[in-house]
Amino acid sequence: MVLSVAGCQSSARQDAYGKLGSVCSFMAPTVSGVRNYAPAGEKDAPDSRVAYPDPDTPIYCDRPLSTSLSAIIELANYTEALHVSGYYALLQQAGPYTVFAIPNEPMARYSAQFTGGLLDPANKNALKALLAYTIVPGKWSLPRLQKALAKVPTHAISLNTLAGIRLTFSIEPSSGQIVLSNRSGVINRLWVTGVPQSNGVLYFTQSALPPVLPQPNAQPSTAGTVPSKVSPKP
Repeated sequence: MVLSVAGCQSSARQDAYGKLGSVCSFMAPTVSGVRNYAPAGEKDAPDSRVAYPDPDTPIYCDRPLSTSLSAIIELANYTEALHVSGYYALLQQAGPYTVFAIPNEPMARYSAQFTGGLLDPANKNALKALLAYTIVPGKWSLPRLQKALAKVPTHAISLNTLAGIRLTFSIEPSSGQIVLSNRSGVINRLWVTGVPQSNGVLYFTQSALPPVLPQPNAQPSTAGTVPSKVSPKP
């Protein structure tokens, strides 16, 4: 039965159990869990069911993006959204893809702008647009990004995303760090930078960077279909 199931899968699928054990790993931080705990009194319940801080979780370099994302507590909301949108299956494939994942708290804040939240079926287009804007085809390690930025006088480059909208990378003059920005100039900073994966590279960002669609008279991108825009609730 195992063989018959495996035979139905794409040959491009990255099977985490088919990989040798890795000696390369990084610890993914967890900051969105409950950090304090007060025991129950005679009449009151404890203030939390979590008695200890959420632990950091390992990211192994020889695992596919899908496997690592599922194991990282800090990316639980982002990973759930990947499943709902259908992009999780894509990150099981050979790729390569570079993922700029959104941590739990900024993901929750962005979702709250939409009636019913981003996981509501009515907001499917907005969900897919946001997630597609966090995925860049290709393997863009931090040294590769730094080298590409150093080659251009403006120290800024744009890369196509799965949304068909370009994501801009530039050097922030005040800090010298790489920052991401959209067409409106909204900036998103990196948190965890460039963890190698068997089918790409994984980053954590510090916030959710909303995609901005081109103006109707602008030249459409040929990199993919741009999802329809869904406006957040007032």
